[in-house]
Amino acid sequence: MNPALPEEHRPEAEADATATDTGIHSEDISVLGSVNIERNRPVEGSSDTIIYTPTEEPKKVPVLTDCTPQFQINSATNPFLAGMPSNTSITYPSSTDRAPRNAPVQVMPTDAQCLQAGQALYFKVDGRITFDAMAGQESNADGLSTKVVKHTLGSVNKIAMTTAPINSLIGIFLDNEVPSQKPNLAPSLDFGTPEKRNFKTLTPALGQIFFIGDGKDSSGTMQAFVVPQGATRLYVAIMDEYEWNNNVGRLTVTTSWLKP
Repeated sequence: MNPALPEEHRPEAEADATATDTGIHSEDISVLGSVNIERNRPVEGSSDTIIYTPTEEPKKVPVLTDCTPQFQINSATNPFLAGMPSNTSITYPSSTDRAPRNAPVQVMPTDAQCLQAGQALYFKVDGRITFDAMAGQESNADGLSTKVVKHTLGSVNKIAMTTAPINSLIGIFLDNEVPSQKPNLAPSLDFGTPEKRNFKTLTPALGQIFFIGDGKDSSGTMQAFVVPQGATRLYVAIMDEYEWNNNVGRLTVTTSWLKP
């Protein structure tokens, strides 16, 4: 399992040296490696020769590779229609969400290895979303932290509901089966507090809606989302509590990975 993307490595190590009246002291040397002193080989009037012997190679900073082209997510994408056949509908008090019009966006990797079990994915997200046209309801992909919601109908089509800020970007991993035909429902996840959204690595199960947001934790470090065993598809959608069909806005997303 890949960890969350590490921060840039800056090698800093002090090497010890011994010196006798040469003007060279251990506190003056700060290199990655070791320093050896050889006697009776003068350098610039000194009786000592300093030889630098590397002890290790500097660590390389991992580089993310895009595993999808940049794609857009309409704000009217209902996560409970993920993987469902065309014309599947979910009825609310005043309107109906229907596939494919309100279906989530299926992530289509350019390299099938991106969706291998245990692989960590990373998301680069931009854009604005609002769950209606009223002033003050717009947010970025992290959603409105002042309005944390659940689906009013609970879990639907054997897709486990979640708790998360409205307007936030969310995801669902599925296998090849129609989710409504699965024998069991996965437990619901809870991202209702900032602390619960401030993870480094998340490993959701099949059929669990999980929070993605802007793909970064509170320090700005990219979060890792681990592909579960058996997953063959990944869908992304927007968090709401009912009637996705009247939402406004869109997000732009790129999915990346640490390519072997």
